[in-house]
Amino acid sequence: MKKSLIALLIMLVLTTCFSCKSFKINVNLDNSTDKTVYLERLENGSMTKIDSVVAKNNNAVFKMKQSDNNDALHIMIDGWRRPLVLFADNQDVKIVGDCQQYNDIKVVASESQQKLNDIIEKINDMDDDNEIHYVALRAVKENVNTPVGAYILYRYKWAFELGELIKLYELIPTEMQSGYKVEIQKYIEGLQKTQPGQPFIDFQQKDVNGDIFTLSELVKKSEIVIVDFWASWCPDCRKANPDLVKIYNQLNKKGLNIVSVSLDTDEAKWKKAIADDNLAWPYHVSDLKGWGNEVAGMYMIAFIPQNLIIDKNGMIIEKNLPFEKMEDLLSDLLK
Repeated sequence: MKKSLIALLIMLVLTTCFSCKSFKINVNLDNSTDKTVYLERLENGSMTKIDSVVAKNNNAVFKMKQSDNNDALHIMIDGWRRPLVLFADNQDVKIVGDCQQYNDIKVVASESQQKLNDIIEKINDMDDDNEIHYVALRAVKENVNTPVGAYILYRYKWAFELGELIKLYELIPTEMQSGYKVEIQKYIEGLQKTQPGQPFIDFQQKDVNGDIFTLSELVKKSEIVIVDFWASWCPDCRKANPDLVKIYNQLNKKGLNIVSVSLDTDEAKWKKAIADDNLAWPYHVSDLKGWGNEVAGMYMIAFIPQNLIIDKNGMIIEKNLPFEKMEDLLSDLLK
C-alpha cells in the first residue's frame, strides 16, 4: 500500500511538472517595433488566434505551455501576405531577420523545424518542376507520420497531380492532430469540383471601377471565357501577360473574353500593372485580399499564374493549358 502511494505521488508530481513546463517563441525582427505580432494555429478548418504581442525594440516574446499537440504554429504580422509557419515541439524558438524581408527570415527551433528548413531551402533553389516534385514527394513520405509531413504536402500540393495527392493524403494517420490535414482534404474536394468536364463555379467580385462583375453574365455572351489568376507582384504572371494579350487580340472578335482575377493587396499597383502590361480586356476583378482572395479560394488556386477555359455551355474544358497549346485549341474552337 505504501509503495502504491509513493508511486502515485511520483506520477502526480511528474504530471504537474510537465503541465508547468513552458517554452518561449522569441520574435526578433528589424522594423517590427510597435507592430502587432500574432501567434495562431489552424484549428477545425480556420485560423485561431492564440495570443498577440506588440513588438518593442524589434522584439516580441510568446510563452507557451508544453502540450501533446505538436501541430504547426503561425506567426503573422500586418502587411504580410502569408504567415510564418513553425514547429516548436515544446522547445524554445528564435525567429530572426527583417520584418520587411519576409523571404529572408530564419526560424531556429526543433529538429522538426530544421527538417522543414532544409526541405524549403532545397526546393527554393530549384527551377525544374520535376525536381521539385521528387524532393516534395520524398519529404512527404519520410515525414508522413508527423504534422510536418501534412504541412509539406499542403505547402507543395501544386506539385502533385490530383490522383497522387489523394494517395499521399491517405497515408496520413487518421488519428493525427493537424490543421493542414484538414486543409488538404478541403483542397482535394475543391479540386475535384474544378477539373475539366465540371461546370464552372459562378462568382461576383468588384472590378477596377468598384462595380460588381458576375462571371455567369460574361459566360452567357461569350463563346469562350478564360479566367486568369495573377497578381502585379508575381514575376511569372507578368512574363505570361504578353502571350495572353496576343491571344485576346487575335480571338476577341470571334467570341473570346478574358476575366483576370488579381491576388493583389495594393489597388494602385494592381491598376498600374494592368496599364503597363496593356491588358486591354475590360474584366479585371479583385477583393484586394491577396492569397485570401475569395474567388481564388473557390477555384483552389495554390499558385499563380493559373488559368481555366470555360465554353459557351458553362463547362470547364481545360485548366492551366500552356499558351502555345491554348492558342491552337482556341483557334480551332473559334473558327
